[in-house]
Amino acid sequence: MVKGGTLASLALVMAGIASPAFATAQTVQAAETVRTASPAGGGDCKAKEDSTWDPRAVGAQAGPRGGDECEGTQGPTGPTGPRGPQGEPGEDGQDGATGATGATGATGATGATGATGATGAGACVDVDAVRDNNDREFKAALTPDGITYAGVREVQNTTVGPWIWYDLTTNEDGDYPPGACGVSISHQANRLEIEVITQTGTIWDTFCNVVPGTPDTLTCDGVWTEADPEPAPGDPPPPLRAHAQPIRPMDPNHLPKALK
Repeated sequence: MVKGGTLASLALVMAGIASPAFATAQTVQAAETVRTASPAGGGDCKAKEDSTWDPRAVGAQAGPRGGDECEGTQGPTGPTGPRGPQGEPGEDGQDGATGATGATGATGATGATGATGATGAGACVDVDAVRDNNDREFKAALTPDGITYAGVREVQNTTVGPWIWYDLTTNEDGDYPPGACGVSISHQANRLEIEVITQTGTIWDTFCNVVPGTPDTLTCDGVWTEADPEPAPGDPPPPLRAHAQPIRPMDPNHLPKALK
């Protein structure tokens, strides 16, 4: 058997050498068999896959499209996938440059005048004094806190006693005028009159009695009375009196010569 098979193979070789046409026909047939691979991966690609395909060598056998030489044509691009979730907000950008100053707007209308506020303490201060003889002195004072005082002190030659002051606003029923702004004092027959004028122009007065002693003191009831009537613009002046010159006796030495 071995000898027969060997002889048969040798006979074929010799036949191929002896007949080039036969060899060429065999080669063409083999080439046509390789070229007729079907697009679906049949033919020799299928045989190759069955006999020589190695998944580890796919990368080495990949063609320009990423597949092996038996891979079919690339299909159409699939539809766009759904939008992914929104990312986290980015960091704030830097502030832009300050813009140019705009034009000045028109002046608004003048607002209404507000109500007059209350008079503050210390709005007015004043003082007045009277000294009708050489042994005592009287004084009226309006201090920054709006209080009116009457005072008396003893004066004996070069000895001057301390002032004794009386608050003329302590009587709750005295009707002390609010807003007093000026003060004056007068004295007659051991009776003092203290007057004030307010910021609104009204005049008020009160009285103190002098109690003689060593030293003299005062008795003040602190009751204030508004002047009636108050002064008003256009009040007429008092009527003028005609003053006749007094008749003086004539000095005889100055009589005319005709009358001497």
